[in-house]
Parts: sequence; C-alpha cells; structure tokens
Amino acid sequence: MVLTWSPPVSADFWDAYLDWSWLLQERRAALAPPPARSPVWFTPVFVRLKPSGTPPRIETTRQAVLDQVDTPLDPLLMDPQEYDRLAARAAQPPTATGLPDEYALYLRHGTPLGAYASLMDVIDMGYPVNLDADQTPQTLSVDDTRDADTSSAAKGHPPIVAIIDDGIGFLNARFRKPTGAGKYRTRFHAVWLQALETRPRGPGPRRAHIGEIYSRKDINTWLARGDALEEAAVYSALNQQLYGTEGHRALEFGRSHGTHVLDLAAGADPEATGDPVHRWPLLGVQLPPEAVSDTSGMRFESYMVQAVRWVLSQSALIDKKAPVIINLSLGMLAGPKDGSSFAEYQIAREAAVWEQVTGQPVRVVWAFGNNRRSRQVAQFDFDPAVGTTEQEITWRVQPDDLTASYLEIRTPDGVPSGQIEIALSPPSGVASGFVPLPEGAFRSLSANGAAVARIYHVGAHVLSDRVTQAATHTLALAPNEAQVAGEPLAEAGAWQVAVRYGGQAPCAVHLQIQRDETLPGYNSNRGRQSYFDGGPSAYVWDPERGNWSGLAADSPITRAGTHSALVTDTARQVFSAGAAQWQAASQSYVPAYYTPDGADWTVPGPTAATRAEDGRVQRGVLAAGTLTGSVSPIAGTSAAAGRLTRALAMNATLIVQNAATGGGTQMDDLRGGAVPILPVPPGSATRLGAGIVDVMAGARPRE
Repeated sequence: MVLTWSPPVSADFWDAYLDWSWLLQERRAALAPPPARSPVWFTPVFVRLKPSGTPPRIETTRQAVLDQVDTPLDPLLMDPQEYDRLAARAAQPPTATGLPDEYALYLRHGTPLGAYASLMDVIDMGYPVNLDADQTPQTLSVDDTRDADTSSAAKGHPPIVAIIDDGIGFLNARFRKPTGAGKYRTRFHAVWLQALETRPRGPGPRRAHIGEIYSRKDINTWLARGDALEEAAVYSALNQQLYGTEGHRALEFGRSHGTHVLDLAAGADPEATGDPVHRWPLLGVQLPPEAVSDTSGMRFESYMVQAVRWVLSQSALIDKKAPVIINLSLGMLAGPKDGSSFAEYQIAREAAVWEQVTGQPVRVVWAFGNNRRSRQVAQFDFDPAVGTTEQEITWRVQPDDLTASYLEIRTPDGVPSGQIEIALSPPSGVASGFVPLPEGAFRSLSANGAAVARIYHVGAHVLSDRVTQAATHTLALAPNEAQVAGEPLAEAGAWQVAVRYGGQAPCAVHLQIQRDETLPGYNSNRGRQSYFDGGPSAYVWDPERGNWSGLAADSPITRAGTHSALVTDTARQVFSAGAAQWQAASQSYVPAYYTPDGADWTVPGPTAATRAEDGRVQRGVLAAGTLTGSVSPIAGTSAAAGRLTRALAMNATLIVQNAATGGGTQMDDLRGGAVPILPVPPGSATRLGAGIVDVMAGARPRE
C-alpha cells in the first residue's frame, strides 16, 4: 500500500462531515451491486428568505419559492408542514405575522447554491436523502381537535411537555389519563414518528414526507381496545411500515430512551386520579433511527429543528397561553461550543422568537453530556514568548471501526484559524508535515490513489448578523473495517496530531474528538470511539474512581469543556442539566462521575443538576420501560434533563409570570417555585451548575 499526501486542494464543501461522509458513501455505492432504481438525491437546506423583485419585497420571494416548489422538475422541494407554513405567510392577509421567514427546503443534490441567491441565504445544509419518486408514499394523519381539560382557561393553563428523542412509548399507561369507569385516554395531543424522507409517486404535490404523524384520535383508537391492546404488536406494525426490516426499531426493545426520559419528565400513575400531571398535554417526536445512530450529530440536526418547529405549532393548537417545555436529551461532543452550531442556535432562536411574537412561554432542556472521562478533549497552550509554538498528541483509533472518525481543532474567539497549521501522521509514519491550508481547502492522505484521511480547513458560516460560526480545522479518517468489500480503509492505531501556532500572543487551542460510539441496542459492529492517549500523564491515580484513569496537571487531555456541543446557547429559554449522585452515607449529593465540566472558553457549567444516580452501587434511577408495567434504570444527564423538565413543568405558573415580565435568568424559573433547590457542593459548580433541583417525582422508588 502506497500512502501519499496531496498538496492543498480548494473545493466547494459546506463542512468536513458532509463532504467526507458523502465521499465514503459514493465509494461504497460504486463497489456494491447497482440498485434497481438510481437514487434521486436531495440535500436538506435551511434558508432565510430575503426581499426580491422590483421593488424588493419579501412577499414576492415567498410566492416565488412556492411557485418553484410547485413546478415539476424544479430543484426545490418542501415537506408538507414547511410548505403550509410558507403558504400561510404568503396568503393575503398572512398568518403568523412577526415570525422570521426561515424555512426547511430540499435542494436537488449538485444544484449550485448560487442558483437561488436572489431569493434566500443558506443558513445550514444537511446530509443528502434519497427522494426517488417511486417510493411508497406516507399518509399523514393530523387531528387538530382539542380536549376540554387541556384548553380550558377556567382550569388554568397546564404546561405542555414535549419530547424529541429516540423510542417514545406513546401507548404506555404512564402517559394516559383516567376518564372514569376504568377507561383512559391518551395525554398525547400528537406524536410524530419521523423516518427518512420519501416522495410519493404519481400525480399530486411534490412533497418530502418525514414519516408519520399520529393524532390523539389515532392513539385513543388503540387505547379503546382496553385489555385487548397489545402495545408491542402496534409498535411492530408501525416500525415495519416506517423502517422496514433493516432500520433500528427502538420501540421493540424492552427499554427505550425516549420512554425513560418522558416518564421522568411527565409520567404519572393513571390510577392516581388526583395527580395534576394528568392534565399536562404531551407532544412527542421520535427522530429517524439513522439520524440517532450517527452519534456525530451530522444527520439529526435538521430533524431536530423541524421537530421543534412542529412542537411549537402544535402547542398553539392545544393552548396558546400554556408554557411549552421541550426536552432534548441528545447531543454530540465536538463543536464550536459558543452557541454557533446550527441546531442549538436555531432551536434557541425558534424558542425565543416564538415566545416574543406569540406570547407563549417556551423552555428548552438539554442534557449536559456524559463524556467527562472519555478522553475526547485536549488543550494545547501556546506561548511564543517562551518558545512554545508546536505541540503533538496521539489520536488512538480503535480497530474494527466501520464508521468515519473526526477530530476538530479550534482556535479561541478572536484568534483566526489561519494562525495554526496542522500535521497528521498515520501509524505507518507517512507524515503530512506542516503546510499552510487556506479556508475552503483540504489535504488528502491517499492509499493507492484513494483518500483515506483528510485535513480540512472549513470556512466560516454566517447564521445571523450577530452570530457567525468561525472557521475551523477538521480531521477526517475513513473506517478501518470495511462495510463493502474493497473500500479503501484507514489504519487503526496511533495517529499523531501536531499543531503549529504562528501568532504572537499566548493562545489555547482546543482539540475535540467527535462521538463515534455505538448506542445501546444499535448494531454493535459499527462505530468504535477513538480517544486521545497522552502517555504517562494520562494514567495517574484517580481517587474519585479508585483506579489509574486520572489525568496529571500537565496532561494535554482535559475534562474541562467535555460537555455536549449543543448546550452553549445562552438564550433565556434554554436550560441544561447536569447529573447528581446521591450519597446515602453522607445524605448529600456529589457530581456523577460522567457529568462533564464546563470551561472558561465555553459555558461555565450546566444550568442546574438533578438526581440521576440513586447511589454508587445501583445504577441510575428507575423509570418506565417501553411497555406498560415495565421498569428499568436510566442513568446519565438524560435522566437529569428529564427531571429538570418535570421541575420546570411544576413551576409553570412561575414561568408564565417570568415570561410576561421578561429578563432574569434561568434560575428565576426554578427558585421560589414548587421544587426545592439545594446548594451545590463546594467546587462542583462547573459540573452541577447553580443548584441541585430536588425533584423526586417521576422515578420509581427502589424499595
């Protein structure tokens, strides 16, 4: 095998993840038997419309986009919900006045972005989806009727709790309410089971359907079967329709993440007729399994943003004055961590603008992350005054990895990315050397002419006049185990990553390895997590864990900034949850071993923490399994986020008051409410935030 490095190559790519993963897919497709039908690829794009015409008017742009989407063979498509949203704005008079003209579209792959530059600015691009028109159409079922007990102002405005997750057991009795005579109705207003987009064949609107929406009426039809209802059989039939035999079918497992989290957030015993939680309406969005399984986050951002937009529009149908609490216990590790990654920026923007324009309070709860000890973050401190201008670290890539691996290298705010140069050496020792790499260019390491690794210098992306995602360097490696026989592979083992700093002032450069592990229940033969290996300084005695997994003070590997990349937007509507562990011996809380640290270059820590561990021996806390009556443990900051969501819902009245007043901090929605706030142990604020929210409801006792 002959390994060679290319000189810098300028190319038209949006980001390294999309460019590299598309290259890998095309290579696999070329090696596999040809499909019965050629795929028709469309790229998800999120855009902001701008005035056009003479004189320039936003109304002209709205109609022009609608016309093009309705034109056969035009490169633009929309899904039905986004189309209806745009059509409502284009109507005379328009609806939803005051909301921004931002929409999710699909652009035929290969169409130049400049083709629509007069109509829109592109904010983000996603991974291409196959919209072959010969696919099976999806039939969306939507019922906008409302239950009196959730829309009646006479009974107040109970909070609307929404979850966006993987595997939401919407038939579970914990999400039902009693109606008398031993009968029950669902608390779900609707649930959206997302799947990869399909486009129906034949005549009719050109739309990209993202799975199925089931209304309250649909769910109650199942519940009306009473004791004859077989929840597992319903889930199996739905999974077969949406995902076929190859897709991951989360609701066919005894434990499902979304069910666990929602039970902690808003589950209730259906027999406890006096429980006020029964009055909390629910909304659920289950993300496509392909989006969840890719832990790099590359595929789930567009689905999450559309899910939040759907939740807000549905909430207005339930009760325009009720606060909306949205739980998002998903995340990825690497990213800008300054509020400028697309998903966190756009979700925070959707929440803030919706609250401002409609007056309906919105709160978004993220899990802070679980990667404190995974050795995926490092920091190089450069000081040219003392000659510290080059540093190196080992990036250890595990064997049997069928997925790509990524490492992001970022300069701090105010330091241009062009002030650093990157060198990469594979285990075989073919070093790239330091070569200046302009923005929008890459260098490839090729094996017998096929790229197996790349150094990218990704250009900046403007999200708004106030927020820009800074340029950065990203390293990408091919898998080291083949999914398709004959595909080019990278080497497993110790890759050497070196950074040279060319600035004059002291500078801290942050290195983050992206998530690449296989999630529980998913195919175990896919991703294996790579990590930093810092030599002896990375294996010192750790008194917290009682082993040799500690980090020395001079180790470049750090636990600072190991939180999720989606928890750094500081909007008033956004919360993040750290995980606290109960210590029975001292009758006190400590940080769970996995809950990350904030850092001075990102956020200082989570908003607050809740109990996610009942002790060191018994894992996690107990919550509902997928099927009614089942219980199993759930740990991690996902559990903490579920309980923080419940605490906010319990403080619904306080949230409404604070939203009407404006200003304040996130803790103003928690302090003085229905849930006690305990002090954080000294020195633990970077991991537990400003307080421990002592909400014990939701989880089942272990006794």
